Amino acid sequence: MAYNHTAPTGPSAQPVLDAMIPGFSVISSLLSQQLNIDLSAYLSYLILLIALTAGLKYVGTAFMEFIGNHFVSTAEIRLDDEMYNYLMDWVSNQNFSQRTSRFVAGTKTTSNMVWTGWDDDEDAQDESDKELELANGFEDYWTGISRRSKIKVLQYTPSDGTHLFRYKGHFLSFSRVQEEKGNVFWATHAEQIYISCLGRNPAILKELLREAQRDYLEKDGNKTIIHRGCRRGGNTDPEWVRCMSRPPRPLSTVVLDEWQKQAFINDIKEYLHPMCRRWYSNRGIPYRRGYLFHGPPGTGKTSLCFSIAGIFGLKIYVVSLNSKSLTEDGLASLFQTLPSRCIVLLEDIDTAGMTNKRSSDTDASKDDTASKVEAVASGDKPADPANPTTQQGISLSALLNIIDGVASSEGRILVMTTNHIEKLDKALLRPGRVDMNIAFGFANPATIRGLFTAIYTRLEGDYPLSTLTQQQQNDSPSPTTVTKSTINNPLTTTPTTTTTTTTNNNNNEKALLPNTSDDLLKFSPNASADQNAHTDAEIAELAAQFSDNIPADEFTPAEIQGFLLKHKRSPEEAVQGAEEWVRVCRKEKEERKAEIREEEEKKKKEKETEKEKEKAKEEAKDGDGKKEVNGEVNGEVNGEVKKQDKKDERDESGSSSPKVESIDGEIQ
Repeated sequence: MAYNHTAPTGPSAQPVLDAMIPGFSVISSLLSQQLNIDLSAYLSYLILLIALTAGLKYVGTAFMEFIGNHFVSTAEIRLDDEMYNYLMDWVSNQNFSQRTSRFVAGTKTTSNMVWTGWDDDEDAQDESDKELELANGFEDYWTGISRRSKIKVLQYTPSDGTHLFRYKGHFLSFSRVQEEKGNVFWATHAEQIYISCLGRNPAILKELLREAQRDYLEKDGNKTIIHRGCRRGGNTDPEWVRCMSRPPRPLSTVVLDEWQKQAFINDIKEYLHPMCRRWYSNRGIPYRRGYLFHGPPGTGKTSLCFSIAGIFGLKIYVVSLNSKSLTEDGLASLFQTLPSRCIVLLEDIDTAGMTNKRSSDTDASKDDTASKVEAVASGDKPADPANPTTQQGISLSALLNIIDGVASSEGRILVMTTNHIEKLDKALLRPGRVDMNIAFGFANPATIRGLFTAIYTRLEGDYPLSTLTQQQQNDSPSPTTVTKSTINNPLTTTPTTTTTTTTNNNNNEKALLPNTSDDLLKFSPNASADQNAHTDAEIAELAAQFSDNIPADEFTPAEIQGFLLKHKRSPEEAVQGAEEWVRVCRKEKEERKAEIREEEEKKKKEKETEKEKEKAKEEAKDGDGKKEVNGEVNGEVNGEVKKQDKKDERDESGSSSPKVESIDGEIQ
């Protein structure tokens, strides 16, 4: 007997189907009316198809997960790491980023969570050189620069999802996943990047990441990288964050005695020698080195540190001990994460609460006025002891433990600067913490001549010479040029110096700057308004005259350099105006000293007045108490006297009345 099996379509089954398949009744009625198709007859097949689809999806997901776990290599790059910036910069320069139809457009590819402080100075300088070569005048030049500065180059990176590309014969996938995170409050989305390849060997991925890192860091070239310790976002501990990169500063531009420079360089060379660390370790000596630069402000302490970092290719790590958010644990954490070879710079430790830690307040107050006057004499702003921020910071004991404690890092070079070495605690200056002291002073005659020569001597790179042909360079007489070989290389034993003489020829000067008008040529620091260049002999003679007009050991190199920069186009004007500048500076310093003394005297008078008032109040209280006692005593005495007087009066009146009666009686 045949049995026809059909799905239930009765009134009782209709609500169940509508609940399982929303809109089933509407679709079923439409198909039945329009196409005469009974959907309920195919319901079992439809349910089977849905089940198969769900099963295949599950199996497919599980299969892909199995393949990904066992047959695919994946590198994960997180947003809060510098590798994110390396990779995104590399991806933005690849062809697949330009071809993809789903991309992110922006003016930067770096993460806000990892600020590398990438500078556009090099690109801006290149654009400036191009504009200078093509400009017909300053207005034309500045118009081009202003127009370019308003337009930022757009960079394109693949958007969210998976993107396939080919790298060195391997097919790789680039996946970008956005994730919402509440703790990342300065970024709208926290994303993660995945680079994957087929196979268990991740060598191709590591090679790609190394290439991305290398390409990114090659932009720095020989620049000095500077990191700063700061707290990032909601993190409790501060971290080292790259803040900038700057071209190295030649050691010849640092104003310091040559023997001090050479001694400092030789000491660092010996410390960085590959056998030195082993020598320290074999003898149980901590592999650390500390230096203290002390002297008036503006004498080149930080400049020497920056120059040495450029010579040896070391990174600089700067931390401010005056930071309110920096704790002792945070400073210890920063020192523990230092690389093996670097320079740690602690500037102005005399203002960071490291002074007078083990002396009394009276000793600290004695030198307060003298310190302010000395700061004014050196052109520095005097510190305000009443400012509460100067009383905060890291304690001396914590700093000492971090510098050379049991858990302190090794391999680093510590450089501390101070304006007042006499204020520092002796415990901070002992050997092992400070191994070499370098004193910076005011400018002497040799220093003054060196500053003048450095300002007005033509250096390589003052003008872009990219448009010059080799024939022009060979045929045209070159001006006095100090190249990199002119600067004594401190890493060599014998310094090399090359000097090229030149003739004063206006045409030769212009030949170096093709397509450049006269008004742009006037920007030459070595050319006056009449376009006459100066030879080495003329610069040396003017430097000697300038040195004679500036008193020795009175002004800092920074002050003298600031004056020379005002006359960078005319060395003659600098020589002529030197005496007047000295007179004005002396007058201003005397006025500031007088103001400081007046303020100090005023404060002293106010303190004395307050003391007198307090003393008068105390005396008044004592006087009131004595008056009360005296009043009580006087009142008692006066009362007794009055009583005695009254008694005497009564006695006198009693004795006198009978006598009168008796006399009257006798008369009668």
